Amino acid sequence: MFKIKVIIDTKTDVKEFVEIANSIDEDVFLEDGTHFRADAKSLMGVMYGRFEFENLYVLSDNEHLSSKFSKFMV
Repeated sequence: MFKIKVIIDTKTDVKEFVEIANSIDEDVFLEDGTHFRADAKSLMGVMYGRFEFENLYVLSDNEHLSSKFSKFMV
């Protein structure tokens, strides 16, 4: 599984992040670094992660993860 640290600052970022996640065939998750996960293909999942997780990581089995989410990488 590929994992990268991300920052999602605005509501526009949330919407764009979800659109990118939904373009990926594999599962995509947000994780806080301690194994709490939220669905990154869901607006509610990304909003939850944005406000509740101290650190945000996006995870997927997709090998092109870093290129797809490069705008959000830390």
